[in-house]
Amino acid sequence: MVQSLQHLALSVPDLKEGAEFYTTFGMNMREGDDLLAFRCDNRDHDEIVLVESGKSRKFHHIAFATDEAGLQTITSNLKARDIALLDPPYKEAGDGIWFRDPEGNLVNIHVASIKPRPKEEEPAVNRPGVVNRLNAHGCPPFDINPRPRRFGHMILFTPDVQAQTKFYTEALGMKLSARIVGDYAAFLRCAGDSDHHVLGFLNSSAPGFHHASFEMGSIDETEVAAKRLLGGGFKHAWGPGRHGVGSNYFHYFRDPWNGMAEYFFDIDYVAGDYNWEVDDFTKQDGMFLWAADGPPPKDFGTNYEAE
Repeated sequence: MVQSLQHLALSVPDLKEGAEFYTTFGMNMREGDDLLAFRCDNRDHDEIVLVESGKSRKFHHIAFATDEAGLQTITSNLKARDIALLDPPYKEAGDGIWFRDPEGNLVNIHVASIKPRPKEEEPAVNRPGVVNRLNAHGCPPFDINPRPRRFGHMILFTPDVQAQTKFYTEALGMKLSARIVGDYAAFLRCAGDSDHHVLGFLNSSAPGFHHASFEMGSIDETEVAAKRLLGGGFKHAWGPGRHGVGSNYFHYFRDPWNGMAEYFFDIDYVAGDYNWEVDDFTKQDGMFLWAADGPPPKDFGTNYEAE
């Protein structure tokens, strides 16, 4: 039913700080009524929305897209669970249906066509015994200005990983791709062809926002963009490295309110008609095969909304 991840919204205490972070991150900004919205190049919908409110950052809502049939099925599933439909939370919030999941997280489902993954020329990479690039430099130009291609996935905290997984798979039609044992985390993809995960749940004492992740064109782009963030005074969180869950390369940075934004590259992709076997990872293997700065820092799994 759910076919694509559309956007994440956060309530933040200072829109100016958000503008500085996400534009340095590489996104385009537009101003709305008491909000700022950001999207990647060549994307026709907002992917991050910041609503000014309160003294601390809070998760506001998540939005998914489906088709007309999917919207009807989801609406029926919510009715069967006695979950009330709500009015949009603010003027520019958009259409579709609005409701709160069993933990109180605000969710929007609306009808929208699936936007294809940006297609780019395959890089010519030399490796042992195979020369795909001859008489040409492999290093990109030193003046590149890397830009994220799309909002790929996000992670939310939850006190009950199993219950949230059950709701999102049964009521919204998402599919489970992987777990980290001990009910530590679960990773869900959309119905149909999908990245390995577009939504994950990470165990915590309370709900909250962990990170949002954006696709880059290469490892070089990821790390040059990381240099740009460091040069802007933003805080490195973890990486670069390679996850076990989803297989993607990663580099995390702290946003101004101790949430995180991740650059990723080369994530696993699952065809809609493929019988993907759910992987059960240990915490260490799921988190990383390798990372330049070793295991995740102690505060990597800290839920600052629960503080």
